[in-house]
Amino acid sequence: MSRRGDNIHKRSDGRWEGRYISGRGENGKAVYKSVYAHSYAECSNKLKLARCDLLPVSRPITVSELFTAWLISRKNKVKQSTYVNYKTLYDSYICDELGTKRVDSLNAFMLNRFADGLLNNGGKNGQGLSAVTVQAIMIMLRSMLEYGELEYDLPNPAKNVSLPKTENAEITPFNSAEMMKIRCIALKGDSYELSILLSLYTGLRIGELCALTWGDIDLVNQVIHVKKTLFRIKNPDGSTPRTIVVIDTPKSKKSVRDVPIPTFMLSVLAKLKRNQSDSNYFLTCSPSYTEPRSYSSRYKTFLKNLNIPYRKFHNLRHTFATECVKQGVDVKTLSELLGHSSVKITLDRYVHSDIELKKQQLEKLYATV
Repeated sequence: MSRRGDNIHKRSDGRWEGRYISGRGENGKAVYKSVYAHSYAECSNKLKLARCDLLPVSRPITVSELFTAWLISRKNKVKQSTYVNYKTLYDSYICDELGTKRVDSLNAFMLNRFADGLLNNGGKNGQGLSAVTVQAIMIMLRSMLEYGELEYDLPNPAKNVSLPKTENAEITPFNSAEMMKIRCIALKGDSYELSILLSLYTGLRIGELCALTWGDIDLVNQVIHVKKTLFRIKNPDGSTPRTIVVIDTPKSKKSVRDVPIPTFMLSVLAKLKRNQSDSNYFLTCSPSYTEPRSYSSRYKTFLKNLNIPYRKFHNLRHTFATECVKQGVDVKTLSELLGHSSVKITLDRYVHSDIELKKQQLEKLYATV
């Protein structure tokens, strides 16, 4: 039998077994019980649940107990921000309504009605939540119930639950005149203004820019190594301070990428990089970072000074993607530049050709007639 520590070993039948003390007998001796799984990680998670008396044997468990078990199973598989988001969604929208209910008492009708309630009056002051938020809540609930079915043979009523439909919000890109105005002014500005231009011509996210250090900028090879992102989340411990800043890897594995530096920015960046330590942040040119919220405020002021109508910082990224499509950049290359986890995301979000592009494409057809 193969041993891995923590009272876990691999059995001859290929399964992993974890032993734990479930109590004491009348003679004071420890009473041991075992949990089984098909992988070491699963067995370790089950062992943690069993030691907290959260692993059901035959009795039904509540939604709240299942959430705790599911969350422990996810902790080492997702980013800290995702983990915190799960807790926030559950505490804010699921706990009061479903937390005390037994999992085996739920059915598809109840869950669909729960989703409808969130859409109609699930937010603050009785206002309805957006379809995007409700979809995130129901996807998490579905994952919890699938976990309960797989691990504890509990009923899964989420199989027949429909998710609310969401529509991509219409994002207005910057036009050619606005892009040129941003380019002319930002090239003469400081690192904060250069970063706006960098996002406009590379598609970098605001969190990626805030985490960018001078060591990530390779002027010799003309690339930016995107390896991390910066964001603020609720404190996972629930203690003071209530929120903390986290610097972590980007959204997905494919978000870790190399992005070409626009040639017209090289000389300006080279001049700014003089006497900069590799560990200094690009935005501040110092060892201290700035947060996305603070940077968004400076960005808003920048647009106001140029008399350009305000759009969210993300619109810079959208403009970059839109211009790439117009210039005929293939979808796979664009997807890699944007750091999307799949080409489908790029297709769904950005590849919607405008009427002029459609006319150009059809003219090719007409020419053959």
